[in-house]
Amino acid sequence: MIMESLQILIAHSNQKTLSIINNAVLTLGHKVVDTVETGEALVKCSESHRPDLVISGVKMPDLDGIRALTLIGSETPVPGIIVTPKSDLELVETAALDHIMAWLVEPIRTVDLAPAILLVHRRAQEFAELRKENHDLRTALVDRKTIEQAKGILMKSAGLDEGEAFKRLQKMASRKRIRLIEMAQAVIHAEDAIDLK
Repeated sequence: MIMESLQILIAHSNQKTLSIINNAVLTLGHKVVDTVETGEALVKCSESHRPDLVISGVKMPDLDGIRALTLIGSETPVPGIIVTPKSDLELVETAALDHIMAWLVEPIRTVDLAPAILLVHRRAQEFAELRKENHDLRTALVDRKTIEQAKGILMKSAGLDEGEAFKRLQKMASRKRIRLIEMAQAVIHAEDAIDLK
């Protein structure tokens, strides 16, 4: 099970468990960017280090791990693994959120942590790709509306049908060596400027 080395931030209120997780992460060939014992420190370190993954305990003195991961995820999505005693497992199951992608029951073993890290990392990559596709689709939809608006302006001002207006827009973009969307925006801005006079 070979994978790239990840930058991992670890949080746990129990020093012994923190040390076990730290050693397991290093044994697996990953880099530990920091180890912290409180939820607030977890949030601050995540902001400054921008880790690839967070491994956190549930109960910490100030802010529990689930709430800390929720705060981190609201700014910049960072995948998380929750480590919990069996007694807190139900709490974790009810709080299963997108950024909490796995949980492990203590005591933690390297053999259990390796596939969890791999799974979480792959899921996070898939989510990132889906977010990018969603963004690209939204951008394409906005661009299409802009191009349609520019075609409408050309149809009205030059007495062209829809196909001719689109070809005219393409030719204008090609002559100016700019993208079609940029030409469409220029046509709309030009009409706006004329309307202001």
